[in-house]
Amino acid sequence: MNDESELMETVKNIIEKRGKEALEKARKEILGLPYKGGIVQEALRHFARVTLRGALPVFPALISLSCEVVGGKTEKTVSTGAAMTLLAGAADVHDDIIDQSVTKNSKVTVFGKFGKDITILTGDILLLQGLMLLHEECESLPKEQRETILYMVRRASYEISHAEALETRLRKKRDLQPQEYLEIIKMKAVVPDVHARIGAILGNGDTEKIEALGHYGRTFGILSTIREEFIDLLEYPEFQNRLSNECLPLPIIYALQNPEIETMISPILESKKVDKRSLIEMAKTVFDSEEVQELKKEMDFMVREENKRLNSIKGLRILAELQIMIKALIEDL
Repeated sequence: MNDESELMETVKNIIEKRGKEALEKARKEILGLPYKGGIVQEALRHFARVTLRGALPVFPALISLSCEVVGGKTEKTVSTGAAMTLLAGAADVHDDIIDQSVTKNSKVTVFGKFGKDITILTGDILLLQGLMLLHEECESLPKEQRETILYMVRRASYEISHAEALETRLRKKRDLQPQEYLEIIKMKAVVPDVHARIGAILGNGDTEKIEALGHYGRTFGILSTIREEFIDLLEYPEFQNRLSNECLPLPIIYALQNPEIETMISPILESKKVDKRSLIEMAKTVFDSEEVQELKKEMDFMVREENKRLNSIKGLRILAELQIMIKALIEDL
């Protein structure tokens, strides 16, 4: 992968502009909780002041964009975006326990600072607070919209939990097939899928537009996750955690399908700790493999097909930002 591109910088600016208000509201919701003192309160403050500070608000940005694309007013999406940020945060801190992630994006996680028990309790409070805020926001919506949004959130929670459960059964499996892991990635992409649909609903989009934006969200989620899989192969602490506690990054799973490459890199993967030089050499071998090149071609095809789909839907506005966001996911791979 190359250094961060100008296009990716543009995408970050779009996301920050679109999602920062909802992110800040989520932080204030946590910091404004009425109960003071105690270690759980400390953990919540750590999440608000460390984990969320400087975080890229991708999901609330998707709600805002999808709302405006169908002609809606984006100010309607702020509180809902904040509620969904709290729900996603709850899932993330619980996921850190499963993955034993003590750091993420160069920040100490709640799990890394406070341990398993306090992290579980912290996630529970974030979940409850997010559900309460979402319910409050939905109360002001027409009955059909309210019921649809709540149903989608419930369905998404089941799908993401199912994906996590399946992933735990595949950990450290060296003969893992790419399609097995891709199915899990596709299921996890329900998160941006449901965010995009919520935005379209809040903007009073019709069924066709809601479906189109949900499909975009799913594709965006798949591609962004695969992109992170490439990045994890280059980030030494993250790769070491993947090697010890999780599934191998997807590009390695693809490259291992090549017997010659499997012979070359298996001794590295079987060692308890990979040194940085070996990781760099292995990453180059993996990225240059025919199998990974085919994966990149498939990602490029997905982007082109998604843009065609969006362009075919009449009445969608300001498509440029959506198209830039999805294009940037593959530009510098």
